[in-house]
Parts: sequence; structure tokens; C-alpha cells
Amino acid sequence: MAIAEKVFSASGYHDLRAHIAALDREGLLYHIDHPINKDTQMHPLVRWQYRGGIPDAERKAFLFSNVVDSKGKTYGSPVLIGGLAGSRRIYAIGMQCKEEEIGARW
Repeated sequence: MAIAEKVFSASGYHDLRAHIAALDREGLLYHIDHPINKDTQMHPLVRWQYRGGIPDAERKAFLFSNVVDSKGKTYGSPVLIGGLAGSRRIYAIGMQCKEEEIGARW
């Protein structure tokens, strides 16, 4: 058995999709389905959340499902930003604990 299986089989998410579903259930995920340019739009939109003064408790993860670039190329895979540690609450969901238990869980 691989080390990752030993660490994550008893607890934790089976894969990233399960974690994304948990964020969605908790209302912590923005779904962006319209075309978003990875070169000019994606990061400024996310940066707005962190540099624009939105408090940690109000931050959400972004799931971009229609990613394009400045030359018109489309990408088949969605992009998740802020989905692992976008806020203390998102981080706690990933660790499957309460926010105040993060340190002890580590």
C-alpha cells in the first residue's frame, strides 16, 4: 500500500472532485461557466478577492470551467483557484475539521 493510501484512506477526500463538492455544498464555490481568459481575466478576478478587502470569512474558491487564452485556444480542463486554502474555512473543510482545530489536526 502506498503512503498516500495509508494517510488518506481512513479519512480525507477520495479525490479533488469530492473536495470541490464539499465546498459547493457549503456555499464556498463560485462557478464561472462563461469563457474566461486565463491570460487577462482569471487572476485579476481572483486577486480582487484577496487584495480588494474581502474579509477571510467571506472568501470563496473559484471553479472556471470554460478557460480560453488570448489567442483563442480553449482548454478542456476546469481550473480551481483558492480551493485548498482560499480562507480558513476552506482550509478547515479540506482538513475535515473545525477552523479552531486546524493547528491540532496538523
